[in-house]
Amino acid sequence: MRGMGGIMAAVLAFLLATGIAQGRLVNRGVWPYVRQCASIREGRGPVRLYVFFDPNCPYCHSLYDALQPAIRQRGLVVRWVPVGILTLSSYGKAAALLRATHKAAAMARMEAGFRNGRGAIRPRRAPPPVARRLSYNVQLFEDIGARGVPFLIYKTRKDHVHAVTGDPPRSDLARIEARIAGRPKATPQTARP
Repeated sequence: MRGMGGIMAAVLAFLLATGIAQGRLVNRGVWPYVRQCASIREGRGPVRLYVFFDPNCPYCHSLYDALQPAIRQRGLVVRWVPVGILTLSSYGKAAALLRATHKAAAMARMEAGFRNGRGAIRPRRAPPPVARRLSYNVQLFEDIGARGVPFLIYKTRKDHVHAVTGDPPRSDLARIEARIAGRPKATPQTARP
């Protein structure tokens, strides 16, 4: 079982590293269920981006770092949804994040100390209420058809709901941010004579 998980993780890592990620329109009826996930909020304002993540996922860590300027400087609001599925310590780390008094600060510390494919937070036991919330997150993650973490689900200003698996290239992140904000897509500038 352990060997098979390692093989599947390697295949997923290869697919994500090579930029293979699906972007698809999702039934907008899923949005109310996504909003019920136990999550960690960053930013202020209406939430239009949810990211399902694992505390021990290096691609999730990369996405976390990539989204910080948009959160801090451009007002993007993100809800980070822990699923704790990749390693033996992932579930306990997800529980620790949800049990933290100041969840966003706990996540920031975990990400700042991320080393060797491991989030820097001590795993904790999940009491029944936290276990139910984590179970809901994982079940919805599977029901939506997510194929790996990070898994982004976002709502455009036109109320279309989209999903992307993997750590998107930065140019794709900029397009996603523009769609969330309702800004037109950037077009290449042509040189003027």
